[in-house]
Amino acid sequence: MSGPVANCPSCGGPVEFHWAGAVQTVCGYCSSILVRHDMDLAAVGRKSLPPPSTSPIRVGTRGRYRDRPFEVTGRIVYEYERGGWSEWHLALGDGRSGWLSDAQAEYAVTFLAPDPGPLPSPNEIQRGQRFRWGGTEYAAAAVTRARYAGVEGELPFEYWDKETVPFVDLKSTEEGRFATLDYSEPRPLLFLGEYVAWNDLHLTDLREAEPARAAGTRALNCPACGSGVVIRDPEHSLTVVCESCGSMLDAKSPSLRVLQEYRRKTGRVKPLIPLGATGKWKGDPYQVLGFQQRTIRVEGTDYSWREYLLYNPRQGYRYLTEYDGHWNDVITLKTLPQEGRASGRPVARLHGETFKHFQKAEARTTFVLGEFPWEVRYDDRVLASDYISPPRMLSAETADGETTWSLGEYVPGAKVWEAFSLPGRPPRPKGVFANQPSPHAGRMWAHWKAFGLLFLVWLVFALGRLAVGSEPVLTQRFSFYPATDTGAVVTEPFVLTGRAAALGVDVETDVANNWVYLNYALINQETGQATEFGREVSYYFGSDGGENWTEGSRDDEARVPEVPPGRYVLRIEPEGPGPVNYTLRVHRDVPSLGFFLVALLVLALPPVFASLGAGAFEMTRWEESDYGSSEDDE
Repeated sequence: MSGPVANCPSCGGPVEFHWAGAVQTVCGYCSSILVRHDMDLAAVGRKSLPPPSTSPIRVGTRGRYRDRPFEVTGRIVYEYERGGWSEWHLALGDGRSGWLSDAQAEYAVTFLAPDPGPLPSPNEIQRGQRFRWGGTEYAAAAVTRARYAGVEGELPFEYWDKETVPFVDLKSTEEGRFATLDYSEPRPLLFLGEYVAWNDLHLTDLREAEPARAAGTRALNCPACGSGVVIRDPEHSLTVVCESCGSMLDAKSPSLRVLQEYRRKTGRVKPLIPLGATGKWKGDPYQVLGFQQRTIRVEGTDYSWREYLLYNPRQGYRYLTEYDGHWNDVITLKTLPQEGRASGRPVARLHGETFKHFQKAEARTTFVLGEFPWEVRYDDRVLASDYISPPRMLSAETADGETTWSLGEYVPGAKVWEAFSLPGRPPRPKGVFANQPSPHAGRMWAHWKAFGLLFLVWLVFALGRLAVGSEPVLTQRFSFYPATDTGAVVTEPFVLTGRAAALGVDVETDVANNWVYLNYALINQETGQATEFGREVSYYFGSDGGENWTEGSRDDEARVPEVPPGRYVLRIEPEGPGPVNYTLRVHRDVPSLGFFLVALLVLALPPVFASLGAGAFEMTRWEESDYGSSEDDE
């Protein structure tokens, strides 16, 4: 990609346009800002000396966005009280012009919306305010007043005489969508696009000598105590804390101006991962830049956790957090979760996953070490809300009307120790953490899955046994008249063959508002051995207040287990106010589900105990939440 060549009107040096659509460029010899009118170049009387950049991107870098090639032709630099960022101009192969925002190693590609309709003034916008452009809803996430700090390379318009420019960044609930309202021109400009990952840009022709972390290090002395202070990320860091005296220092000040002194004599915290430690995390090298302890107070008790700021010049920032041996890998979200309610409680939804509200509290900074790309001070306070879907946690932090969302994922401490080659072993986790995955959940479902398969086998055997049925061996009818009957009756003999099996003795009576008690004796005629048992049959009915009622039954079933083969009779001795007629039926090999029920109970024990363990784990988890044990949670 190349264009015409001209001479700089300030120094006479050759100026070659690499992009034919360029309107403004910077002389590579004298740094004069030049504006192009056809082939004539006019110097605007300003030098462009943008702040040095350690970004691997440079003018001339090439890449691909959604399979469309592009080349970086220019750069605009902005600075504001909490940092700065670069806007790299992209000349795409299809002739379009786009922008790559590079803010603290966080990247977004945007394009100018040609006809967005009326746009609000910056004074009309409040954080969280909703807008809809191109069928996508956006929410105002941050309003920034930035100072123009310089340009380099070729741009599609004149841009050199700016002072302070308002910008509004907007995020969406749609994955990665991003928008910016730019007030650098008399009429507001709207840029629409999306956040992009470094690897998705397929960048080549990067800065040849991309500085290593050590090469970019800046070493000074603390003005409060005189100790050495190392700034490992001088381009982005705004504050740095002296490890010796704990003073909060301005990292952008040439002499490290003291912002806040650490006056507490106690409460110093030693990081488990040393500042400056490097390790491979999520497949990329990261360095620990900062350490912060934050504390919430619940019912008069302080609970503190610790956060480690990790930095990779291409992947940006992420955090490792630790509480009582529980670790989380945390990234700042570029997509807004959808907030709502379910079962009467707040929920948040992200990527199709629902997170339940867990806790809301004011968090304050109680200890800081190292450096941060934003201003961190002792006793900084935010309103923190956590939503969980183990092993993940969504967190919202609100301060000064601005809400920042982050997504954490529970990780074992052993992985942290391995990644950063730390000595010894990580602290053993204590208790149950909010998004700690239940150790019972996997076992519970595995047990229930195995139980389901075994239950099918059990059901086949049980139904097969019932289908076989029993063998009738005797049916005989009797009558009982108390006034005349004084003794027992004996059935006709019946023969049982084969193996020992259960014997069923069923009786059908005609008792009505009456009862009868039947004393049985099963007698083996060959051995004389008798098995005695008794059963009562009663049945009552009537009417009460116009409603009919019944109680009891006219029929009865009795079982005699494991009766051996032989020749038997059944002696029956009735008792009762009588009279009653009854029919006796004797069945051999009566199906009994008792064994099957016991077997089913044994099969159910492992999944039941696993479920009880999982339930106890969840109860312990939610006892630490805003909801305590007063309500059930899964």
